Amino acid sequence: MDLAAGQRWTYRTPLGFQHSRLVIGAVLVFAEHERVVCCSVTDAPRRLPDGRLDTVTIPFIPITESAFRATALARDGEAATIREFEPAFAEWRGDPRGLSFFTVPFEGFLDRMIAMQMAAILEQRSAA
Repeated sequence: MDLAAGQRWTYRTPLGFQHSRLVIGAVLVFAEHERVVCCSVTDAPRRLPDGRLDTVTIPFIPITESAFRATALARDGEAATIREFEPAFAEWRGDPRGLSFFTVPFEGFLDRMIAMQMAAILEQRSAA
């Protein structure tokens, strides 16, 4: 199935957060690398400073298509993009440093995704 804006997807959520969903806001095509899926995450788990968990909406995550497909489990209908998606998307597109994106799967926690991406970058550098 092809990916498109407005699709809602389930993913491998941490236990107790099965209601969290990925919502695709845009799918971008680039000549020099694979497509990038720009999505939001609703009801994502977030660890509080005292160790408890609550939920948060992550307005914008740019992720390669292969990483998105490694993340997503099943299409779960349609959904409108969240209000905060468009300004975050516009800011990302206008970044003078270039468009950065994740190449690792999302597993529920944004901080874990960032750590996995940093580890992947370090691994690539050490292999070069």
